Amino acid sequence: MSVWRDRRKRQQEQLQAAEDFVLAWSGTVDPDSYEYGAELGCCETNRLATLFRVFGFWSTANQLQKEHERGPNCNDAEIHPEIIEENE
Repeated sequence: MSVWRDRRKRQQEQLQAAEDFVLAWSGTVDPDSYEYGAELGCCETNRLATLFRVFGFWSTANQLQKEHERGPNCNDAEIHPEIIEENE
């Protein structure tokens, strides 16, 4: 039983860390992020955008994805999810 409790506690800590990350960084993604040296590949962009979407930051996720697709680092290594504007 304690193994299950420990695993559950660890999962809650991971989820809290992910939520904290999203809250801290959702305001920093903007159209100028490439000017500040952001260099996310397709895989990283998809993962970060998915994380933002899971926590309801659709606008941030969509903006990040649009910016990436227009930027120099998008080489179509992975298919990007469809951007759904009505969730913003």
